[in-house]
Amino acid sequence: MKIVEAALDRSGPRSAPRIGDSCRQRHGAHAFTLVELLVVIAVIAILAGMLLPALSKAKAKGQQIACLSNYRQLQLCWILYVDDHNGRLPSNATLTGGSREGYSSPLGTWVTGCAWTDKTMSNLEAGLLFKYHTATRIYKCPSDRSTVRDQGQIPRVRSVSMNMYMNDVADANEAWQTFSQIPSPTKAFVFIDEHENSIENSRFCVAQPGTWAWVDFPATRHQGGGVLSYADGHAESWKWREPTTLQIGRGPPWIQHAVVAPGDRDLRRLQEGILVMEPGR
Repeated sequence: MKIVEAALDRSGPRSAPRIGDSCRQRHGAHAFTLVELLVVIAVIAILAGMLLPALSKAKAKGQQIACLSNYRQLQLCWILYVDDHNGRLPSNATLTGGSREGYSSPLGTWVTGCAWTDKTMSNLEAGLLFKYHTATRIYKCPSDRSTVRDQGQIPRVRSVSMNMYMNDVADANEAWQTFSQIPSPTKAFVFIDEHENSIENSRFCVAQPGTWAWVDFPATRHQGGGVLSYADGHAESWKWREPTTLQIGRGPPWIQHAVVAPGDRDLRRLQEGILVMEPGR
């Protein structure tokens, strides 16, 4: 026993092992250096730069598909109204004024009010088509971020307008009154996504063939394109072809009567879907 005690005294006190010593022994001690950390951050930044454009395009495509769906549903409302009224088209009458807010649509039309000034859904609900589909979202493109009077506060409630030649006035020589008067329903557009810097009342004015100017202006928010629906019930997404169209679309409010070069392909394409009036009218 004395021999053991003596041996312990010679060896001195023993310290307890520290926590983590065994881990260091098994795996080795290592921490990220500043250079390694910067490399990791740079790799993440590169990957993000590669993925974000693809995600942005996917989001834009999804909004375009949603907009097409809205137009198909709104077009179905128009067809149901026509069927319920023995082929007569819903009124597209408008009021005109000296300023943008003076252009509006009265009661008794497919939609009422002025898209630039409307703060609530009430003018959509007062329209002739609302009873056929009570979801107000179908009246607005999901990509439209415009606000009432461009004040940056209240989101607008409508971005869609109707071809002026669809019962705009009570004159069969200037507008179609009934479905049977439309010579080619597959080519005659009914609804169109109007540019946020152009829209006010319910109608979309298109100049007669040979007049090379945009009266009202179409939306360009879908990657340089817009959405339309047709009298036969289908809807299409168009990609505008002329650089001038995109240039005009970047202009300030209120876009009206924008002159273009003769033969403008985008304007001519829309003119193929309107009533061509007799010369001199």
